[in-house]
Amino acid sequence: MPTKLSDAHKNVLNLCLIAVVAALIYSNSFQTTFHFDDVHSIIENYAIHRFDVRGILSASPRPVLDLTFALNYYFGKLDVFGYHLVNLILHIANGILLYFILLWTLHPAKNGRKRDGQTDFRVPLYAGLLFIAHPLQTQAVTYIVSRSSVMATTFYLLSLLLFIGAYRYSRPLPFLAGAFVASCLGMGTKQETATLPLMLVIYDYYFISDGELKTVKRHYKAHLAMWATLAVVLYINFHGINEFVSFDSAKGVKMPQGDAITSFQYFLTQLHVIPYYIKLLFLPINLNLDYDWPITRQIDLPTVLYFFLLAAIIALAVKLFRKERLISFGIIWFFVTLSVTSSFLVIYDMIFEHRLYLPSIGFAAIIAVLISKISGLRSGEKVKQARS
Repeated sequence: MPTKLSDAHKNVLNLCLIAVVAALIYSNSFQTTFHFDDVHSIIENYAIHRFDVRGILSASPRPVLDLTFALNYYFGKLDVFGYHLVNLILHIANGILLYFILLWTLHPAKNGRKRDGQTDFRVPLYAGLLFIAHPLQTQAVTYIVSRSSVMATTFYLLSLLLFIGAYRYSRPLPFLAGAFVASCLGMGTKQETATLPLMLVIYDYYFISDGELKTVKRHYKAHLAMWATLAVVLYINFHGINEFVSFDSAKGVKMPQGDAITSFQYFLTQLHVIPYYIKLLFLPINLNLDYDWPITRQIDLPTVLYFFLLAAIIALAVKLFRKERLISFGIIWFFVTLSVTSSFLVIYDMIFEHRLYLPSIGFAAIIAVLISKISGLRSGEKVKQARS
């Protein structure tokens, strides 16, 4: 009779599958040349060329990211192979981190001991494979400067996984310390990591505290420590925030090309962009590196309809909290992690596909749950037919 694989062996096989699939998909990307922001961020960034750590830490808005570019330049100068290799390794790491986050979420433990019951590897594996293989990730992985999104996601997921580990094992302090450091590194990589402390509170409420606010409050010390990591983002970017927030219709935020735009107009535009993002997640066709997206300057009927559509999706997430908690959490994850680029903070480009890299994790989790349920129903029907 065939030997039954242990959970450890199944984990190894699943992780190898995730890594191999990602490597095969992006095996033809290692010679992709520098484009757009790669020029001033890498080719013309002489602080990176000199490996000027002090200059990078003091002047760069994304110092952790630029330090990795400095390492790439040190070892390979402007040979694109090394830059793409690092991006791919980070992408694979994110698929693996997502796998373990979902595995620990679906199978909570106390002091490292899993609760009784058979381990279900389907949702973590499906989500990991969908995340690393989704065509929408192409821009984030192959556009070199978009390492900011990929690496910020690495620190984001690592911090979440370590935070979960703090309540899974008997010695929480090392895990919380690791989560704190990972969060700080993420904050120094890209500003979207600023949503992490809020997502940790939401995750705690959903899965660790099982919907009990009193239990969440008992974890206040850990959460305060994680909220303190926002100081990194504020220190690096505070001086420039006022330049990108303006509700003055006469002034607005000056755009590199075209008229100024107010924060409210940017928000109205994002009400059109977000449904398009959702469409791309389900139907990733006509992908584009550089969109020419029109600005919505006043409230019209399509804008109102999109607002109610998005509000209905959020309301659905709230309603699903008790019955389908992971699906509910996936929806909340999508909107919270997208909020930095799709709210009132004006960004010069209205839409970029790599902005979906972190939010798409919520989508991957949702689809993985649905696929698992469908496959479970089919296997149940086969069992009934075999018995009859």
